[in-house]
Amino acid sequence: MFSPPIAISLTVAVSFALAQALVLSAHKHGHLTMDHPGAIQKFHMNPTPRVGGIAIYIAVVLAWVCAPDEATRKLLTTLLLAGMPALFIGLLEDVTKRVSVFNRLVVTMASGALAVWMTGVALTRVDLAPADYLLSFWPVALFFTAFAVGGVANAINIVDGFHGLASGTVMISLGSLAMIAAGVGDYSLAAVALLVAAAVAGFWLVNFPWGKLFLGDGGAYFSGFALAWLSVELLARNEGVSPWASVLCCGYPTIEVMYSIIRRRKVRQSPGAADRHHLHSLVATQVIQPRLAHLQPNLRNASVSVVMWLCALVPVLPAVFFPKNGEILLPALAACFLAYHLLYRKVASSAAEAELPEAADLRA
Repeated sequence: MFSPPIAISLTVAVSFALAQALVLSAHKHGHLTMDHPGAIQKFHMNPTPRVGGIAIYIAVVLAWVCAPDEATRKLLTTLLLAGMPALFIGLLEDVTKRVSVFNRLVVTMASGALAVWMTGVALTRVDLAPADYLLSFWPVALFFTAFAVGGVANAINIVDGFHGLASGTVMISLGSLAMIAAGVGDYSLAAVALLVAAAVAGFWLVNFPWGKLFLGDGGAYFSGFALAWLSVELLARNEGVSPWASVLCCGYPTIEVMYSIIRRRKVRQSPGAADRHHLHSLVATQVIQPRLAHLQPNLRNASVSVVMWLCALVPVLPAVFFPKNGEILLPALAACFLAYHLLYRKVASSAAEAELPEAADLRA
């Protein structure tokens, strides 16, 4: 066992080394792992390996080996074992590009259900009386927890559109969970959140800003599952923490996926349909490209992530400062959703007025 700072440092180093190894060995596995440009939601021009999730998962295994105490190791065990289905279904999509959105959602939900089965922990409260009554029935709590975990995992995949966007968002969210956990004395949970963030950080150093390796569905689903499950554990282990604190820690990807579902339903599209109308895509084509046209495509791509990290940062701030005050956090969540809507309308209206062509070279 190692002290937390040493364990975190080793986890970052191993993740970085593995991510670099995946890049350098791309000529060996690229026929299976390359993400090729051309799809409607893709902004890159050069084939790039999309299996960064392998580096993250193995680094979390190392974190388990280096865990500072048994309580931390127990939490990591749940993440590693229950997260396997989410990781594998994502990697299967990364390799075959043929796994349906529905099947991926079901399997990531299965990871959530497996974590509930392993730990006996589930979401049993949202601090709203009618819902809490329903959640008092174990089958309802089990399904709700699995759905919430699968939903967050898929939300991280949805925001994985530009260099560093999804991984940076995960690190911001895990950092906020760590601060809340430490603030209420749950140091084991705080350590796990930081260790997973360290594994993501090692990959991030290779992905941002040059995009040498992509997170892929495997990386997005596993890191999203880890974020979601630690959010569940935070509530189960600390009764004083408001459920809305956990929701706000996952605020940006959660709002993005909810808004996307509503937006697509209004035009009678499938919620799983791919398009270039996510907020990050519009920011890319209507904000970054016109203003930073002089930069290299990779740097313009990375600049989108820097802007969108602000969207990830804003919701976590009230959660960190007021983790026990639902009277503040629920209105804060509503305010974040409204702010997202207004920002989306502004950027979308600018796109309609300018009628600028979409940039196909932001991510190279």
